[in-house]
Amino acid sequence: MAQRQALAWKTGTSYGFRDAWAIGVGPRFLVGVWIGRPDGTPVPGQFGLASAAPLLLQVHDLLSNRDAQRGINPPADPIPPGVGVAAICWPLGQPLSRQDPNCRRQRFAWTLEGTTPPTLLAADQPAGTGLVEKVFVNAAGLRVAAGCPGAQPRDIALWPAPLEPWLPNAERRAARLPAASVECPPRNPGPLPGLSIVGVRNGDHLRRPANSEGPLRLALSVIGGAGHRWWFVDGAPWVDNDSDRPVSLSLEKTGRVEVSVLDEAGQTARVEFEIF
Repeated sequence: MAQRQALAWKTGTSYGFRDAWAIGVGPRFLVGVWIGRPDGTPVPGQFGLASAAPLLLQVHDLLSNRDAQRGINPPADPIPPGVGVAAICWPLGQPLSRQDPNCRRQRFAWTLEGTTPPTLLAADQPAGTGLVEKVFVNAAGLRVAAGCPGAQPRDIALWPAPLEPWLPNAERRAARLPAASVECPPRNPGPLPGLSIVGVRNGDHLRRPANSEGPLRLALSVIGGAGHRWWFVDGAPWVDNDSDRPVSLSLEKTGRVEVSVLDEAGQTARVEFEIF
């Protein structure tokens, strides 16, 4: 069986099935396929993966076979000068020893001129959070104030806050940060992580599944905040829970819905969305 030449490709489908596309790059050819109507009207059922990708593969195979018949070999693919490979550690995306406590997951990445760019950025972190938390710990590993006897500085790598609902408990911020010492607690714990709701976005337009007469169900979680959480739907008390437990919201009605949450520190978060 003939082996297909290597091809890296990506598909896409625009809103309302107006465009189905696929773009692929191989050793010799760059191929792009777009399927749609010139006037931009929808073509229901046209997906990039189902419509454009097969055509992309056929075109690339045709061009590759034509070259093979003409005796044209694909170009060599040497690694450019200055490009290398390094073992990096998430979440910081930098080279670390695998035994380093901040090496939570080891992966391999390309480097350029010996430079390893950060894999994850803190630009979208809620206020008061970051990918590195600077703390002081005592001999027992408890968090203390900088002036406490035996206090040693430590940098703790944390995953981006938006990933909290999907992280195992051992990788969450609360588990990664050492417990505070009772005898010599930290004097300036810093600002609390900002509170935000995960599971639905402000301004979303939601529809029930086709042919479904049951309620619309949403799984909601929070990022940041502190202590207990109290949830409200359209201003009315709904449920309260701790920070690690998501809540399930069932909505029978249509129209505008407001969901808000309050934590023990007095921080609030709110989202408004519509159900059709």
